[in-house]
Amino acid sequence: MNFAGMERVSLVDYPGKVALTLFTSSCNFDCAYCHNPELKKSVEEKVGESEVFKYLDRRAALIDAVVITGGEPTLRADDLIPFVERLKAQFPTVLVKLDTNGWNSDILREFLNVIDYVAVDLKSLNYEPFSTVNLKQIQKSIELAKTFSTHEIRITMFPPYVPEKDFEELARMCSGGVVGFSSAV
Repeated sequence: MNFAGMERVSLVDYPGKVALTLFTSSCNFDCAYCHNPELKKSVEEKVGESEVFKYLDRRAALIDAVVITGGEPTLRADDLIPFVERLKAQFPTVLVKLDTNGWNSDILREFLNVIDYVAVDLKSLNYEPFSTVNLKQIQKSIELAKTFSTHEIRITMFPPYVPEKDFEELARMCSGGVVGFSSAV
C-alpha cells in the first residue's frame, strides 16, 4: 500500500497519543471547506508501505499510534485492511485510528476488529450539495461507530451545510456517541 503523505509526528490526530499520520488520496465527497483539498483527487502516492515500516522500526518506542486519514481511506479498503493487519502484527502496541466520512457502513464494519479508534464525520443532514451518498448511509456508519470501543463523531460547523435549524436533529443522531465540533468559518 502506498500513501500520498506522511506526518511523522502528530500530537493532535489521536487524542492523548503521539501519532504517525498517513494520508490517502481521493475522496468521494467534494466539501467546500475540505482541510486537505489537494487530496480530493487521486495524486501521486509518494510514501510506500516499506517506508512506513522502516520509520516505525526506528521510532516504535516513541510512536503510540498510527492515524490513517485522507482523502477518504475506506475507498482503498482492499489494500488498507491487510496493511493495518500487518501493522498490528509487527507493532502490537501501536494503536490504529481511522478517519472516515462514513460513506459506507459495510466497509467500516470490516475495520471493526482491526482498528482501535474510528472517527466519522457527520457533515450535514443534506449531503446533496457535495456527495451522492445519502444521510441514511451516514446514519448506519454513525451507529456502527458507536460500537467501536473508542470512537468520535465529528461535526464541522459550516453554515451552508449545518444551519442552526438542524442542530437538534444532529444532536439526536449523535446521542450515545462521543462528539467533537470544529468550525469551518
